[in-house]
Amino acid sequence: MGSQYGLTDRAPIRSATGGARTGRICALVFGLALVGGGVPPGAAADVIVARNTPHLSFTASLSPDVARSAGKLSLVVHITPKRRMHVYAPGTHYRPVTVTLNRSAWLKPAKTTYPKASIYIFKPLKEQVLVYSEPFKLTTNIAIGAIPARMTQVKISGTLSYQACDDRVCYLPQSVPLEWTVPVRR
Repeated sequence: MGSQYGLTDRAPIRSATGGARTGRICALVFGLALVGGGVPPGAAADVIVARNTPHLSFTASLSPDVARSAGKLSLVVHITPKRRMHVYAPGTHYRPVTVTLNRSAWLKPAKTTYPKASIYIFKPLKEQVLVYSEPFKLTTNIAIGAIPARMTQVKISGTLSYQACDDRVCYLPQSVPLEWTVPVRR
């Protein structure tokens, strides 16, 4: 399935490795899964969503790969702005990069943690703004409440929103959908 974000398949990619992921690593893991490799049974794996937009690329991993009542999840988004691009950080009057999870009675996300931003000076307006122009990471910890007993899997969805600019133009704000289907373990 194609999309405006260069997406060819919206299915999550499962990875048994931790840390930062690149498109090549995700493709390798997906390839291993197709030929019978991949995540061993019972191993904790992250659920990865990878996207490439005209302004940036990112991977969003949700771990562990199962949801449990009274458990915890961690959402980590690794973002790489394209060459000569920047996205706004919180604390500016422009639209900052944000991760928002859709409401659920059993999902309680904490505030997203952001890295230190750099100052960008936009000379035509003599304006200083907080931005990210190098690869960076956003983390959101999620507390899980009571998941109804009838549920065998849960859908977690949300958006990555941002406004990107280069050294000449600011582009319209974007919201990229995120979605995971995670099995429930009792």
